[in-house]
Amino acid sequence: MKKEVKLAAGLSSLLLLTSCLTVNAKKIVAAPYIPEKTEAVAVGEKETLSKIYFSTSNFPKIDGNFSEWKNLDGVHTHEQVYGELFDPKNADGFFVARSDGENLYIYADVSDNDAGVNTYEIPQAWRGDSVEFFFGTDTSKHSSFKQSDVRVRIVPRSDSDKYDVAIGINDTEVQSDDIQAAVVYGDKGYQVEAKFPLALLGNKPLKLNQNLRIDYQVNDADGGKERTGLLHWNSPNDNTYADPSSWGNAKVVALPE
Repeated sequence: MKKEVKLAAGLSSLLLLTSCLTVNAKKIVAAPYIPEKTEAVAVGEKETLSKIYFSTSNFPKIDGNFSEWKNLDGVHTHEQVYGELFDPKNADGFFVARSDGENLYIYADVSDNDAGVNTYEIPQAWRGDSVEFFFGTDTSKHSSFKQSDVRVRIVPRSDSDKYDVAIGINDTEVQSDDIQAAVVYGDKGYQVEAKFPLALLGNKPLKLNQNLRIDYQVNDADGGKERTGLLHWNSPNDNTYADPSSWGNAKVVALPE
């Protein structure tokens, strides 16, 4: 039977750093955990705009069937913030976003040659394999979170139950019948699709041609270690969780027929 992500706690105010939580028997690591940085490999010209495809009549069903995302342009997480030299087989992400006005839909195709489930509690789940996105409707220049700025973490809990997915919003675990998510593992990584009500993300409905701010992140943990790689779409630094000015530009565009 399909599981739904359920509401456990209301959204709290932004909680960007966590230093006093107990994560089972695992040692707490204050964010950001930064191993020695290595030089990234050039991968060509970076996309300058992330599109949010808009349609009020055609939107994806969150069921682990990713056909609704085919043939849509997206962006890649080719900014290797730290970790090994960039290798798309080791870790890479391709992200696409859609909206029906009231909801935001996110898709990620993550290449990972050592993909695993993530057992960390939400505030520490950046230490394991997971994806994140950063979203805001306030396009003015600002370097600290405003009410409409949000950080969302999508954490796969099982490689056999595609609906066993934990959701974190601003480092708080959120369970709501209105949030849906599915993760499917494959030989070369995993795919993610999720639905989020914009109201739950602290934002009003979207409209065509609206400008936005966004960034995407892949957390890569190989060999059961701490996070061994961190990749972004836009920011070359580990600052997206605190500084919205590091995010990239996005625009709401009509879904192609």
